[in-house]
Amino acid sequence: MSVDTVGPTLLTFLCLARNCDSTLPIFFSYLVQLNTSGFRCRVLIGENGSRDRTRALIQEASGSDVHLLDTSAMAKAPRRLIRTAIGRQALMDAARDRGWLDSGYICVADLDNVMLSPPSPQGIKSAIERLRSDTSIFAVGATSYPVYYDILTLRADGHDYTNMEAELAEAKKHPFAYFQYHQNKIYKNQRLMTRDEPIYCASTFNGFCIYNAEDFRQGTYMSENVGDECEHVNLSLAVGLATGKRMVIAPELKIRTPSDHAPVGFVRFWFDRIRKLLDSFGV
Repeated sequence: MSVDTVGPTLLTFLCLARNCDSTLPIFFSYLVQLNTSGFRCRVLIGENGSRDRTRALIQEASGSDVHLLDTSAMAKAPRRLIRTAIGRQALMDAARDRGWLDSGYICVADLDNVMLSPPSPQGIKSAIERLRSDTSIFAVGATSYPVYYDILTLRADGHDYTNMEAELAEAKKHPFAYFQYHQNKIYKNQRLMTRDEPIYCASTFNGFCIYNAEDFRQGTYMSENVGDECEHVNLSLAVGLATGKRMVIAPELKIRTPSDHAPVGFVRFWFDRIRKLLDSFGV
């Protein structure tokens, strides 16, 4: 059965937002495009300590279909992966309380530069069609061009990055080793995962992922190893364990690789990191 023949498809976005006032207007325009392309979108955005107009823009857009969730409690967590797990679990719990996990599809998406080139409405329709027809999968993750970028959340045959956070922290102490780690471990595997064919896996995110709501609600972002493992991996493995299903990285669900995650040479690598450090100080 085609998505187009069953009326509007319910698509619930659960997103975290921090310092993304430059891309939020693009996201809100994207929602309008989806709503005129056979979808009924509703959105819950967790805002956590932005220094720009992010919260104000969400409040201005709030209404029957867009809702703000205060996730400022994330700031109390000592480590990044714990903070993001807390925030995403808060979104999941709030959506569950609203009854939003009972039907339709859940879209977890990054609202920063991923929104500069999000999947087309037709791409989302095709991805949901894949979810409907393939009972062995609980979610469809985006691919990206020119490379698949989100190695941290990937768990597939030959690809396990459980220790990547610790390895990156160690490599960061030595500038040349830090770049070499990106070249040999990250950039190399990004290219290996860039294919125009479905790739089945235990976990993926890659900035934009669509879940069957009935499967999604059986997972959790929190686990015994929260803080040591990316929250998206925690969720994927929990849902896979509960349902006996897997995920797929699908060629029809395509985004552009965010510029800060794309493979670059040595000079650009350090220029980007110095620029990011200066931006954090408001320079």
